Amino acid sequence: MQTIPPAEIRKGMALMVDGAPHMTEDLHTSGTARTRHKIHARLRNLLTGRHVDRVFTDNERVTVPDMETRHVEFSYKQGEAFVFLDAETFDELTVTAEQIGTRRFFLKEEEQYRALLLEGRLMDIVFPDYAVMKVLETGAPQHGVGDATWKPAKLENDLEILVPPFIATGDSIRVDTRERKYVKKESAE
Repeated sequence: MQTIPPAEIRKGMALMVDGAPHMTEDLHTSGTARTRHKIHARLRNLLTGRHVDRVFTDNERVTVPDMETRHVEFSYKQGEAFVFLDAETFDELTVTAEQIGTRRFFLKEEEQYRALLLEGRLMDIVFPDYAVMKVLETGAPQHGVGDATWKPAKLENDLEILVPPFIATGDSIRVDTRERKYVKKESAE
């Protein structure tokens, strides 16, 4: 495994921290030329799904694990585990509900995802930045209402978010998978 300085850490990068693989979810820098720069990272433990905030100093070295990427298809949920099918080998790969966390709302059967494996073991599923989801229930659409007035909507897979007033039950919308927020209405085909 190679090591890198903290200045080379990027969002979406896997790191070995305290002996466990973590995914970098957020990143920002603080400090001045006088006080030395520090990298503040929000990390998600790939084994437990828990989040941790970590500060890296300029003179540290961070280990980057050799992660293998494979294409998988979500197959089904079995108890507290989510089962994916490897597109090449047709092996079943399992990830726990803890590891998936609230990202479970964006899983769709027979949908393709990228899987990250470490030493042959499934560590994480990489979700696309946006997902198209159908609105199952919301209030009646209102036109001519200001943009400041949003209403709750229940989407497929039981996700609840706020949507603009012109969205109706049955509409398909684009949702940001990282922030779980409405992006735009999808045009009817």
